[in-house]
Amino acid sequence: MQSVHLIVLIHGLYGSTLNLAAVKQELLALSSPDAPASSSRKQSIETVVYLPEGIKGPRTWDGIDLCALRIVEEVDNEIERLEDEGKDVVGFSVMGYSLGGLISRYLIGVLHARQPSFFSRHKPISFSTAATPHLGVLKYGTLTNTVVHAVGRQLFSRSGRQIYCMDEEPEWGGRGLLEFMADPGEDHVFVEALRLFPKIMIVANGCQDNTVPYPTASISASDPFIDLSTVEVDTDAHHIIKSYRKIEIPDPDDLPVDHSREIEDDGEEVEIKIKIIKNPISRVATEWKGRRRQPLPPPFMAFPWPLNYMLFLIFPLLLPFVLVFLTGAITFQNFHSRRRIRTHRDTIERQPLLVPSSAYLTETIQSTAREISDSLSSSIRPDTSIDGISTPPLSDPVEHSSKTPLLLTPAQKLMIRNLNHAMPHAQRVVAWFPWAFNSHAMLICRDTARFPWQEDGRGIVKLWAKFAHSAVFQVIGGKDSGDVEMHGRTGE
Repeated sequence: MQSVHLIVLIHGLYGSTLNLAAVKQELLALSSPDAPASSSRKQSIETVVYLPEGIKGPRTWDGIDLCALRIVEEVDNEIERLEDEGKDVVGFSVMGYSLGGLISRYLIGVLHARQPSFFSRHKPISFSTAATPHLGVLKYGTLTNTVVHAVGRQLFSRSGRQIYCMDEEPEWGGRGLLEFMADPGEDHVFVEALRLFPKIMIVANGCQDNTVPYPTASISASDPFIDLSTVEVDTDAHHIIKSYRKIEIPDPDDLPVDHSREIEDDGEEVEIKIKIIKNPISRVATEWKGRRRQPLPPPFMAFPWPLNYMLFLIFPLLLPFVLVFLTGAITFQNFHSRRRIRTHRDTIERQPLLVPSSAYLTETIQSTAREISDSLSSSIRPDTSIDGISTPPLSDPVEHSSKTPLLLTPAQKLMIRNLNHAMPHAQRVVAWFPWAFNSHAMLICRDTARFPWQEDGRGIVKLWAKFAHSAVFQVIGGKDSGDVEMHGRTGE
């Protein structure tokens, strides 16, 4: 049978498969028969990229668990289709963007909970997320964030309650789903499923991600980039951070003052006034290495000139109508989401979520642990700035700014410890788009036709795609991507 590496690519909240078109494009480009090969010795492994269709738009509001269960059915159908074509899925990878990363974590847990485990038949290869709120929505000690947090927790139905950690339901033992999924206990399947994947990548935006900020995307207890005036960042040509260091800005009150001119030659004292200007550096950079921020927020830049400027000027007059429309649309979608949840409630409750026991899985976990140990000793450097591995190195640790405190709950702190302990081999990649209004969409080049500046995220997309694509050759047979002949296709 033709060997296949199946890559499941999952979009985020209120998204669609079109949002990940650039990621799919890069994956298929790497899988093309025309892709360069560096060796005459080749092994035929076909790469299949599958984008689930069953969680588009408001259906992502129905809950992380329910979305994952829908995708499970689609994955089963896709594997059955491939087998009917005479193909064998020898490797399985998952890539999740934004909320899709949380859905991905639940997905692999459900697959692992089967008897026998899904992974006893299909070898786990790579697991990766980009801009995923692993800790849920964060709360900072600012007035704006407090207001947004109070409003946001009322939106997006069941998924909203889960990402705001307000879903303490009996089925999770009285805890929230995110805390439950980070539980490393012997009878909990989600962390165990993560440990099966020998290749893991966590992609996060370092700044300007107003949707999923750095700490929750990178599973970190601190945010060294919270104040851009306190760090100096070094990036490569693809806007990926290579290193960063703390900038020492002296307090003007502590600067030495020359008192030699305070007394004239005749002994008369002279009054000298010193004007102190503190922190003159702007927190947000409107320009960075030739990149300049667009003059208007992205929604207005989608319209042609001069309509975009006209809409921007009259927007305060349109705001009440916009708020009424959004309130009505959200209420309508929440109503239908609750109906769908009630319909599938029995299905959710019947899912067994206990770790299956088998000799194969024991060997798989031990083998993965050996691979992780080898990679840690040879290529991954620890970093003292966050709870994790392989982040860009710091010259000096950057302490969290007291001006904007990050208010982590005890449950979120526990998630950080458990998840980082479960993924010590995770490779972290930090993107840097300080000129963006919101870098969340730039990370995946979500809509470059309407917003051309999102093309700046192409380097991140290429790196993410190359990681998932090449992992199968590193895990199966120890081959790199240049030693293997690959053929790409996509299933949707």
